[in-house]
Amino acid sequence: MKNQLLFLPLLLGIFSCGGHKNDSLKKEDQEALSIEDIPNKDTVYDTIKTQNIDDNTKLIIYLNGELKKSGFSFEPREKHSISYNNCEENSIKIIAGDGIREYFARSNKPEKGTKDFYPDFVIRVYEFNSETEAEINFKKLSGALYSKGKHCNGKAPENLVINGREVYGLSTRAEMFRSYIEKYSKIIRNYH
Repeated sequence: MKNQLLFLPLLLGIFSCGGHKNDSLKKEDQEALSIEDIPNKDTVYDTIKTQNIDDNTKLIIYLNGELKKSGFSFEPREKHSISYNNCEENSIKIIAGDGIREYFARSNKPEKGTKDFYPDFVIRVYEFNSETEAEINFKKLSGALYSKGKHCNGKAPENLVINGREVYGLSTRAEMFRSYIEKYSKIIRNYH
């Protein structure tokens, strides 16, 4: 009986320490916003204005050639409104203006090891008046896209890159196609 009484405080100490740790983890989880938490009454909206630029197709023409060599079709498509959630700032970055273009790339060959999964991805181009303005907005958009939280902008693979006065957003529908957006992000980033 005496031995049991000695173990009781020890067990209470162990369980109470573990309880505090779990409480702090739960608190952290509650503080991290998710895509379902935004917008809310405290969400701040930030509109990022784009501007159509003359002579803005050289990189897209080059990219079209690279994609065709790799067996992809590459077509412009109707622009859809786009925004990025920032779970750290509780903000939404809305992209607006006439400097937005959107393209759809789809492989003519199924993914290796499959019969009917054809890789595809979307490229959105956001144009700005200057390289400085593009850099400022790239930082805002990157901060939002890569903000901490629970899938703040969904689970689909996405990537942002900058080249001159343009910011490119690449996204695909499946994790198995992530390597394609990474490959073409690198091509865009390194184009001169």
